[in-house]
Amino acid sequence: MLLLVLASLLWSVSFALIKSSGIHPDVLSAARLGLAALLFVPLLVRGRQRTNAMEASSLAWKLIGIGAIQFGLMYVLVMRSYAFLAGHEVALLTVTTPIFIVLFEALLARRVAARAVLAAWMAVAAALVLRWPEEGGLGGLDSSGLLLVGAANAAWALGQILYRRVAPPGAEPGARLPLRLFGWMYVGAVAVAGPWAALHTSAADWQLDQSQSWKVLYLGLVPSGLAFYLWNRGAVDVGVGALAVMNNLKVPLAVAVALAPPFSESFDGARLGLSAVLLTLALGVATWRSGPHATGSTRP
Repeated sequence: MLLLVLASLLWSVSFALIKSSGIHPDVLSAARLGLAALLFVPLLVRGRQRTNAMEASSLAWKLIGIGAIQFGLMYVLVMRSYAFLAGHEVALLTVTTPIFIVLFEALLARRVAARAVLAAWMAVAAALVLRWPEEGGLGGLDSSGLLLVGAANAAWALGQILYRRVAPPGAEPGARLPLRLFGWMYVGAVAVAGPWAALHTSAADWQLDQSQSWKVLYLGLVPSGLAFYLWNRGAVDVGVGALAVMNNLKVPLAVAVALAPPFSESFDGARLGLSAVLLTLALGVATWRSGPHATGSTRP
């Protein structure tokens, strides 16, 4: 659970940097994933296994596929949505991720964990308390933007559920993967985001000033590198209900960060408090156990 909290904290700080960067969204997504790849891919070379080559190759391709979906496709879709939606509208629509988490888990496990479903809906409510627009609801939002963010949420959620089912050769599903293997995720991510950026950007879009370069460096190595690793590793250690809830922790954390210096934005403290209470209750529902598998964990 601690790893999920740490990852959420790192993401919450990054929102303000993304908003103020002024960088082309496709450049930002490809550059962030490319830098994260430079952080992890060298470990693949240093830690080459001498085990069954076929098993190792199968695991690598699984991780490449998951990375292409969870990181690459998700980034491409969510960055495209900014052409149709304002930043706060994108943030509002990402709160449905917990629903996709429990949906994909139910489809793959062929069973529905009722408590996880309840916790997921409570987590959505906790985030909507902060993000729901005061007027108009969702009716005024562009349908293309709605579909893009919804698809991005689905890609991010599916990647997490699939990652929980991958294991090193000879290990049980849900076993922690060695750090050196995580680089395969970024091979898949860059294989998606890189060509997309090449097709939809010009050379001028890649010309960054010093401030933008530092922002890209930080966003690539920390939120897209370290935080992604912490998140996926933490996702293996909790039940699906807790994972669904924690996917929305970044929303109140982002608001709390925005209230603090140097940002010092104004916000209704009562709504932030209510959101925190709802999220805490949702986590309690998800983690309360009447039996060994009450949270819907996939591990035996």
